[in-house]
Amino acid sequence: MIKRVEVNYRGIFQKTLGKYIGGDIVQIASRMGKVAFSNGRYSDSPERNGIPCKYFAFVSPDLSEEELEAECGAKLDIDEADVSVVVDDTMVKGVEPWGWHGVRAINEKLREKGCLLVTSQHSHDQLLTFIPKQPFSWRLATVEGPASLAGLWVYKDDLTRERVLGALAAVDPGIISIEAVESYLLEKTKDKHRAEAARASYDATLRNMRVVKAGEGAEWHHEIPRLPTWKEFESGGVVVPAVPRGFTMGPRGQSRNERFLRGTTKSHRPVVRFDLCIKCTLCWYDCPDECFDPTDDGLYDVNYEVCVGCHKCAEVCPVPECIVMVDELKFDNNDSPWEHHKRDPQGYIKWAEEKKGLERIHYPHVTGTGMEIREGKFVPPKPDKGGPAAGAKA
Repeated sequence: MIKRVEVNYRGIFQKTLGKYIGGDIVQIASRMGKVAFSNGRYSDSPERNGIPCKYFAFVSPDLSEEELEAECGAKLDIDEADVSVVVDDTMVKGVEPWGWHGVRAINEKLREKGCLLVTSQHSHDQLLTFIPKQPFSWRLATVEGPASLAGLWVYKDDLTRERVLGALAAVDPGIISIEAVESYLLEKTKDKHRAEAARASYDATLRNMRVVKAGEGAEWHHEIPRLPTWKEFESGGVVVPAVPRGFTMGPRGQSRNERFLRGTTKSHRPVVRFDLCIKCTLCWYDCPDECFDPTDDGLYDVNYEVCVGCHKCAEVCPVPECIVMVDELKFDNNDSPWEHHKRDPQGYIKWAEEKKGLERIHYPHVTGTGMEIREGKFVPPKPDKGGPAAGAKA
């Protein structure tokens, strides 16, 4: 028997966290007399900020190390997962890792009665508005809290690691037990507080686990591209079409590779108050992914399928509250914000302010310290077209 765990994390921001969780599972299982090993998926490059990546852990009570390695070690991806851990809940909207082709469902590999374990502050119902339905029943559990985001090999020690281990023991004790988790943490860290965090997460997860019935969840609209088979290479090879080149003013006016929808790398998206914009061009100029499309009125639309949520536009914008980064799970589509603004300016302002709320997400310059939440404010619409932008710096 083999128990398979996948840890879905975001490249650079959670690389060390994902590696630690995978390694901890192996060490804890080994203490229980089981055979286990962990590896990362080679083709997921962590050099891309936020790219969805995976670590794997495989545990068996009855196979030898050689047998387990032969069965699980040489595959790019697993066939199925008993538990799929998601350490950033925005990935429930779909992921496009470099090891896959196209936008894929976060529960694609989850087996029947398996468990999707998500670090989140959202309810099960909120998460299920994005997670696609399956033809079988499965379980959904949450580890309450925000995503633990740091940087590259820097590790943010906020007990997410310990809490995930405790929750994993709750959703599938056949992988690791809570007693083994506590013993491991006490011996390794000499810190009783860490073992207590794992136990508290274990108890909370047992109370906060839901069975998702067959057919319950969201409709999945992303087409899975078909890769050519080896037989199709026999006569004349395969032509790889070039990315069309061209430019027009307005939404999606720039030519882009439509097969590379890198928007799944973002945890936050920019919300723009177009009425406050002073047309300084900095968001368009400094965006590393060219997700801002010039429009014929001097503004810049956002293509959310290309935006990776890097925060650069919000950092360089000189007008307070003009561009604000907002939790990605507040949005259920990638529609053009500029078209909404042109169609209904006042309605758009109301929509934008509701999405923004009063919490402002900010990344400090000190690497590894994670996010800061600062207090924002509502800025009323400009009093007239010719006046200065409300809230602009002098």
